[in-house]
Amino acid sequence: MSAFVDTHCHIDTYEEQSQSSFEALWQSMESPEDPQIAAPELMIHVACDPKGFEYARKLSEKHPFIYAAYGIHPEYIETETSEDEYKVTEYLKHPKAVACGEFGLDYHYHSEQRKEQIELFERHLELGLKSQKPLVLHLREADDDAMAILQNAPIKNTNIHVHCFTGSPDFVKRLLSLNTHLFVGFTGIVTFKNAQNVRDAVKEVPLNQLLLETDAPYLAPVPHRGKPAHSGQIPYIAQKIAEIKEKSVDEIYAACRKNTRNCYGI
Repeated sequence: MSAFVDTHCHIDTYEEQSQSSFEALWQSMESPEDPQIAAPELMIHVACDPKGFEYARKLSEKHPFIYAAYGIHPEYIETETSEDEYKVTEYLKHPKAVACGEFGLDYHYHSEQRKEQIELFERHLELGLKSQKPLVLHLREADDDAMAILQNAPIKNTNIHVHCFTGSPDFVKRLLSLNTHLFVGFTGIVTFKNAQNVRDAVKEVPLNQLLLETDAPYLAPVPHRGKPAHSGQIPYIAQKIAEIKEKSVDEIYAACRKNTRNCYGI
């Protein structure tokens, strides 16, 4: 099996949900019972709650194959402080910090706070651009506001990973039209029966702008739905994308591995 990277996972949340350690997970990925599961070459652990920043730092220092991203998820809109934002800037200075994020807009759960979310997104975007790191964006059910903000932001030559894409083919086309280095991440959602919109979106994304991710422990691919997702399940996602793109799985792995280098420098 070709080398692959899980470009977006939450290892601390996996440990909480599975009641198992990362070490035990790694062992199971290296010696899997399921022949489709394999250990990734590298993983990007995303710390999007300030309470988890120190965990991320220690994890990335302990394991040479783990890198970290630091940001504040829009779900923390009511608790986020200026001190938290300062922490993001400090942790982004760590040598294994590869991105600022995830941050963005989520109107699925917090649509009544659109104004506040927009203000937060604009502030975090400014913070992320100052760091000169790639940006990891969480954009859910907020297409028009997201586009309005991104079109007016100085993002030229910035590497952006729109993570866990769940929108329409039209929205992904609008994102791809932005004057920036844009990459789109797809998760186990591509295997879900009711996610034809996401499969249609995959068709619109050029091969050189695709990224593989799990968003573990969320969104485990079929046939593991209902269980905590983990990085070893990337092959299920790659297989489905290969079918959609009418390419071999090895072509998908090779393209996405190259894209990860181009986006994150790892």
